Amino acid sequence: MPLTVRLDSETERCLQELLAATGQDKSALIRQLIRDRWQQRRPSPSITEQLGGHPDHFLDNLPIGSAERQQRRRLLSEHLQARRLERC
Repeated sequence: MPLTVRLDSETERCLQELLAATGQDKSALIRQLIRDRWQQRRPSPSITEQLGGHPDHFLDNLPIGSAERQQRRRLLSEHLQARRLERC
């Protein structure tokens, strides 16, 4: 999609420096900058999301009192350690 943008002289200078530093053409650089900015606006995934979500079988079998933070952390740590050992 064609796009025309008017740049002031300072922004044009910045663009020229970025082009020289990256070796990209204008279109590729501007697409990359837009994608980078869009990624910055997205919320970072939580640790749980990074790990692939809650382990359903683990959550279904939690013992009484496991809702307390310290207990939850200990149980989750034990579960993750067991998974790591299974992979070895």
